[in-house]
Amino acid sequence: MVAKQQDVVDRLRSLDRSTRLKAVREIKNQIIGNKSKKLSYIKLEAVPRVVELLQENADAFLLVQSAATVGSFAYGLEDGFRAVVASGGVQHLLHAVSSQDNTVVEAALRALKLIWQSSGATAPHQLDGLNLERLVSLLSASNSRTSEIATQVLAQYCQCADMEVLARLAQDPNVASALMQLLLSQNGGQEAAVTALSRLTSSSISMAAQCTAHPHWQHSLLSLLKHSKPAARLAACVCLRNICLTPDIQDKVGATTVETVHRAMLPVLLKLLHTPAVLDTAPQVLTDLLQQSPAMQKAANDSDAVSSLTTLLHHEQTWLNRPCFKEGVLRALAILCKNHGDARMNFMERASIGQVARALDDSDLQVRAAACACIQSLSGSMKCLRHIPMAELMPPMLRLLLQPEPELQHSALKALSNLVLDTASAKDSVAQSAGLSAMVQMLALPDDERRCSAMWALANLIHAASPAVCNAVMAALSWNQILPLLQDTNSCVQDKSFMFMRNLAAGRSAAECVKQWSRGSAVPALVARMQNLPLPQHILVHILYCLSNFASTGSEEDRDAIASAAGECIKAHLHHEGVEVRTAALWVILNLTDGADDDAPDRAMKRIQQFQSLGTEERLRDMLQDMSLDVQERVSTALNNFGCTSSDTSEF
Repeated sequence: MVAKQQDVVDRLRSLDRSTRLKAVREIKNQIIGNKSKKLSYIKLEAVPRVVELLQENADAFLLVQSAATVGSFAYGLEDGFRAVVASGGVQHLLHAVSSQDNTVVEAALRALKLIWQSSGATAPHQLDGLNLERLVSLLSASNSRTSEIATQVLAQYCQCADMEVLARLAQDPNVASALMQLLLSQNGGQEAAVTALSRLTSSSISMAAQCTAHPHWQHSLLSLLKHSKPAARLAACVCLRNICLTPDIQDKVGATTVETVHRAMLPVLLKLLHTPAVLDTAPQVLTDLLQQSPAMQKAANDSDAVSSLTTLLHHEQTWLNRPCFKEGVLRALAILCKNHGDARMNFMERASIGQVARALDDSDLQVRAAACACIQSLSGSMKCLRHIPMAELMPPMLRLLLQPEPELQHSALKALSNLVLDTASAKDSVAQSAGLSAMVQMLALPDDERRCSAMWALANLIHAASPAVCNAVMAALSWNQILPLLQDTNSCVQDKSFMFMRNLAAGRSAAECVKQWSRGSAVPALVARMQNLPLPQHILVHILYCLSNFASTGSEEDRDAIASAAGECIKAHLHHEGVEVRTAALWVILNLTDGADDDAPDRAMKRIQQFQSLGTEERLRDMLQDMSLDVQERVSTALNNFGCTSSDTSEF
């Protein structure tokens, strides 16, 4: 057998044209659909000899047979693909595309299509200027069959080319117009054209914008949403998504047009979620659509998309070994549940949280991150939070903090911030795990997003937490670590650091604990920061409530220290234009002046006199006419502390 095959290979170099032709046809007929014979001929160096025939200035029939044989070698066999590429087969086929003989052109195009369909193909030869120009010109060939094959070749090339190559291809102004025109055809070129456009518009914003210059772009693409093949429907959705993402699209085509496109895409994408041929891509396109349009989120929820997506989560065989599909489904659910209470409850009622919890341990990084996003959305509601099984969820969530990927850590932190806010069992889990020290270590990272999320999670962790949890946090995070964060250059980190201090000071015996933790430095540091004006309003509110909490739970010595150091500054903030600042300043005064009739009346009265000497009482009387009813109520209470009766203040 091998000897006979060797004889056929040797005849490829015969001087007789008919002998060469017969040999190449024999090889072609033997290897079609037969991998073992392909391998045998590859070992006998048949591929480079067939490629040599493409270089000859031979008659069309020999070139056609040679091209078909080269394509057959590459298709369906990785060794064959490599052999064709190594022999320069792609380059010679591209040259053959420029032939004046239409049969040779079509044969070369078919071979290129087979090569770029091969598994692992990565556009082995970039289309240079001449080859690209020729291929693009063939898209508009008068021969419909040639045009169709050329479009299929371009589509297949786009499927395996990287983004840089696609971006260069998209620079040709003739590509978009030719492909858009082909969308109106009724042959196989239509499907290939929309496939190529889906890739090109994904790689180039300018290509997506060029599509809108075609007068029939909307009609052409919307019509393809009804195509018989799921891949074509999905490709049309991808094109429409990319077009709707272009800058100023609403100014160009109008908001109504964009919404019409979105509403046409939604039901198609929801059906494609259950179509095996497009499972890896459809969920991501749906996610992009939902992110673009809050109106589509509502429409999707009205269409019961959550039920459809959660059904897919329960069918593990559907997404087994399909990480892109699973990620897309989880991200779509995260978007739908983020701001829609009905969607969250629908999800919880379908008992799908267990599937999400298991996805936290998935082998794919993006699936784990998507599961975190889903949990973040669900835990944003107190109603749902009560139904989340923390015992099942917290261990894998905390393990994610110990994994090295920054994106994953960030996703986990955002989800944990919600989980620990008002759930005692979640707080205990964090306080007793290595995740706590991991959060603290992230505060020293150069990554501002993770530092902010870590600080936010810690602030929520100690919100209304037990003394045991607060002590665990203070043991893990020293005062010397938190102090520079209160003056951090990143506004988010600074804000969450003051929120942390505010929550830490809110416990029943918190003032004394924080005093020991900071070695008495906390209150002076907060007062000094408050006096360092100007301050953003939200930071100022945090500081004032910190002082209010210390005044409420601290000792008389603490109250005296706050009144002496910050009295004038607090009084000044009663004039602040922000109602939240005025309210917070009033709370500090209330807690510092309360108790004149209690255990230490003399000391409370002394603090009242300090405020009176600063003109605070007069300012309080003026504030009885404040626009905020909450401020008016607090002012009345404060004046009562100052010893003013209702008759004293009635005229105001």
